[in-house]
Order: sequence, then structure tokens, then C-alpha cells
Amino acid sequence: MLTLRRWLSITTLLMVTSIAIVFIAMLFGSEVLRPLDTLNSLISFIRGHSGSETGLTILFNLRLPRILLALVVGGSLAVTGGIFQTILKNPLADPYLLGISGGAALGVIISLFSNININIYGFTSTTFMAFTGALLTLFIVYRLSRVNNKISPQTMLMMGVMVNAVIFAIIMFFTSVVNSNQMFRVFFWLLGYLSSPDYVSLTVISLLSLAGMVIILYHARLLNVLTLDDDTAQSLGINLESVRRRIFIAGALLITAGVSVCGPIGFIGIMVPHAVRLLIGIDYRLLIPVSFVGGGILLIAADAVARSIISPAEIPVGIITSLAGAPFFIYLMRKKRLV
Repeated sequence: MLTLRRWLSITTLLMVTSIAIVFIAMLFGSEVLRPLDTLNSLISFIRGHSGSETGLTILFNLRLPRILLALVVGGSLAVTGGIFQTILKNPLADPYLLGISGGAALGVIISLFSNININIYGFTSTTFMAFTGALLTLFIVYRLSRVNNKISPQTMLMMGVMVNAVIFAIIMFFTSVVNSNQMFRVFFWLLGYLSSPDYVSLTVISLLSLAGMVIILYHARLLNVLTLDDDTAQSLGINLESVRRRIFIAGALLITAGVSVCGPIGFIGIMVPHAVRLLIGIDYRLLIPVSFVGGGILLIAADAVARSIISPAEIPVGIITSLAGAPFFIYLMRKKRLV
């Protein structure tokens, strides 16, 4: 049961953990920073004093925007996975199975290859194409799944898998006709890669994620009801198709926030929501924000490893999330004696 005391205790724990993870992540990279020096630089900056120019550049131009991007992207992926698993009644559902991530990725690929260059208040052509690809894919899957004016979650999931296969075949076609330098760049991006964005781009990505989060949090109580079977939900007067449509659009916004800049990063959307459910239960008023922070923390930690393990070179963060996520998920399942 969600009480004020429980909400405050979990929120406080999350805030402390998040701050600690962000600070630790700021220390690692091609140049390892000393904790005390980093803390002094942060305090000096907050007080308006100038510190080491090199240190401030590393902290505020390279590492902090990248860490904040990881927080937004990881959080968005985790929340999207959690809500899709609920409305599709499938514990393995996530944006990748439905083809939404693939659609966004195809939009980005087309944007890169067509050399379209649009920038309106920080909304670049890549962001536009990612969102267009995600929404168009969602529309196609939705229409193909509609039988006798009804949408079956199982049918929608199967259609998503098929559409996703077609999309990745098209992506592979694009990558096979480019030169080796372009192919290496695209291949690296498709594995899931974080870089240091400028603060304008970071703001745009954060706004997209915020818009999706507001819609989902508004539907948190309905998501609690949707954990029951469809007949029970409809007997309570809930228009399932309307709710699903709004949730899918919110999911497209969240996915666009991540894929448009980082590529499709796997596993977070499946692992984090399940781990959070095991730890705090299935009340979506708490599960949604906790999943967001949990996904963000996981991606921040994974990115710190990705840019440190073979420093000064970096590896795609998607490799780390896949390698680290599966053992952690198995540990939680065994601890709860669910397997």
C-alpha cells in the first residue's frame, strides 16, 4: 500500500543513490579525476568561483551532459518497457518487440543518409525523423492488429515482431550500400552509443521525455486497473483502446528521446521494470518514477564502464547493458524464489 511515509523513504533513498552514482560517474573516463578535487571544483563552481579550466571543461562540457543524457535515456527506456508489459499483458514486451525503437532507428538512418539538415530551436532533423519513424511504425502495427474493431494484445505483439523484422531488414540494406567509414559509424550507433550532447540538444531530449512522462503519470491509476484482465477493466467503464492509444503515443515520445541520439539500447526496458516490481510492488504511482530513476542509474553506471574499461577507447554502452543486466535479473529472480 502506498503511504506518504513509504513514498518519502523510497524517494529519499533514490535521490541519495542518484547523486552518489552521478558523482562517481563523473570521476571516470579517459582521465580519472580525484574525488576531492572534483568535489572542490563543483563547490567552487556553485559559489561562482573559477577553478581549473581543464577540470571544469571535463566536468561540465563532457561528462555532466553525457551523464544527464544517460539518466534521461535510461529512465525513458525503463518506463516504456514497464507500461508496455502491462497493457500488452506480456512480461517480455518492450519497445523493441513492437518495432517502435526500430522505426525510430530507421527514421534516424534515413535522416543521416539523406543529408537533411533541419534545426528549429534545437529540434534537429534526426529528432523529427526518429519521432516520425516511431509514430508511423506504431500506426502500422496498430492498424494491422485491428480485427473486427478490436485490438488483441497478443496480435499486436506478433505484428510488432513482424514489422520490426522488416524494419531491420531495411536498416541492414542501408548499411550494406554505404562505404566502410559510414558503415562503422552506423554500426556503432546501432549497438547503442552515448556521447556528450550540447545543452540545447539535451534540453530538447529532456522535453520529449518529460512530455511522455506527464502523460504516463496522468494514467498511473488506470495502469493499476489494467493489471487486471480486460473484462474487469471494461466493466469499470475504462475505454481500453483509447487508453492504449494514449499510452503508445507517450511511449513513442519516450523512445524518440533515446533512440534519436543514442541508438537502440537494449535490455533496460525489460530488466528494470521487473526488478522494480520485485522490490516495491506494482502500484504504478510509485513504480513509474522509481523505474525512471532505476533505468537512469543503470545506464549511467553502464556508460561509466563503457568509457573506462579500455580507456582511452570506448565501447558501445549497449554491450555493457546486455552483459550486466541479465545476471542481475537472474539474481533477483533467484532471491525471490521465482525460478
